[in-house]
Amino acid sequence: MTIERLRAILGYSKSHSKDISEDIANFCNQIGVSNLDGIRNLLQIVRPYLLQRKYLTIQLPLHDDEIGAFVYKGDSLSYLVINTSMPVLNTNFALCHELYHIFFPADEALNKARIDLDYYSNGNEMRANEFAGNLLMPEIEFKQMFSKLKAIHENKSKTELKIIVSLMNYFKAPFMAVYIRCYELGLLSSTPQYLDIEPETIKNEFEELWLDTTDLHALKIDNSEYLIKHVEDKGREYLEKEYINERTLKKALENIKILISKVKARK
Repeated sequence: MTIERLRAILGYSKSHSKDISEDIANFCNQIGVSNLDGIRNLLQIVRPYLLQRKYLTIQLPLHDDEIGAFVYKGDSLSYLVINTSMPVLNTNFALCHELYHIFFPADEALNKARIDLDYYSNGNEMRANEFAGNLLMPEIEFKQMFSKLKAIHENKSKTELKIIVSLMNYFKAPFMAVYIRCYELGLLSSTPQYLDIEPETIKNEFEELWLDTTDLHALKIDNSEYLIKHVEDKGREYLEKEYINERTLKKALENIKILISKVKARK
């Protein structure tokens, strides 16, 4: 992260804050919650709503450690793939980013696979990023926790870093997302000094504060076998009800097996 990119992000956030707030309110309405305060397992809540949109959510350890999540559009079913080869905090943010593209598609004629390696590449990607930050770290709750943590760590060495790391642990969000959120909400005004922080520094701070480091590591969850069975079982159910034919089911199973073989990390 460079200071120029940070300024661009903060500028975008300031000029689009009303739009993002409306997106969040719309999203909450669609998933049946009044607000996002206290929600820490968003995936559990959104799964059924993704299914309504014909998206199956897959957790797989991918061979690429730069992709947090991506969307694959199938002929009859689509898939949201979450890369469990990456740390949990990173995949949480990637999930929220992709949820924006699913719930607020900019172009109905999406490609088969929509993969973003650069979340700041254009306006729509920045919009998805802002949405993800707001989704993971609701403003009121974030400000309250910042104030509490500031009081706890005040007068200690590296106060700012301790606050950010503690917020990472609380909101289950990656370091840079938390850091940016602090500046967006005017909670930090000093010259940024952690734009190129090393993962080892973050890990050491977690350990020093006795925080659980589990979320800094990959869980390697693999849903592939469950997913294939789920698609086949649902397909048989739809086949009996004559919603689909045998050819459509066969094509769906072929698609999911091809997808898994292409992206899954080899043991």
